[in-house]
Amino acid sequence: MAVVGDERVDCDGCGRTVSLEQLTTVTMPDDQQVVCCPDCAPHARAAARKGRSLDQRRDACDGCTGTFLVAELEDVVLDDGTVLTCCPSCAAEAPTTTDDDTASPDAGCLADAETVTGSPPADDPQYRCTQCHEQVSEEPFCVTTIDGRTERLCPDCKANAEDRGIVAAVEMRKTRAREILGVEPDVTDDELRDVYHKQVKRAHPDRKSGSKSAFQLVTEAYERLCDDE
Repeated sequence: MAVVGDERVDCDGCGRTVSLEQLTTVTMPDDQQVVCCPDCAPHARAAARKGRSLDQRRDACDGCTGTFLVAELEDVVLDDGTVLTCCPSCAAEAPTTTDDDTASPDAGCLADAETVTGSPPADDPQYRCTQCHEQVSEEPFCVTTIDGRTERLCPDCKANAEDRGIVAAVEMRKTRAREILGVEPDVTDDELRDVYHKQVKRAHPDRKSGSKSAFQLVTEAYERLCDDE
């Protein structure tokens, strides 16, 4: 939350710096107080009424450089491993990483944005969604709900939970992490470390090929694959 002590402070929604007179304080469901500019205040009140969190943060598209809501931006992995954060229009035009064995998922569908490319080996165990209890062959999404529960959901149940506004966080799937770093499931620790060092250097914000969001995405993918599960 922004500290109200100066004449101008940052809005907790979009991050813009505005004068104190323009700010409104809104109490969220977790009793946290957020300060909002006139544009974000209505959204914050609506989110508070529905038990949701405030998410009006904005960031720049690496393609057209326009500013969009973070929720509208998506990460696109290019053939050379470069990760770009794009608005829907730029994402649709970006040349994404291809896989000779499988078709690319539909970039416009939120529930499919992290769908596994390819099928697991025949001897892999089936997963069971903790919501619909159906068995699925792809890795489920590890979802934390707003009441603190941890669920492992199939894509359909994850999308349904997001529509209902009960999702607090979604952990990156290991299949998605491997896709970002371009490694196979049997990658060794040393190989993974070498790939990460190359990718994170390319994604560093100080380089022309990098950006802050790309750097964070590569780091998150590496940390996810280092997790014991």
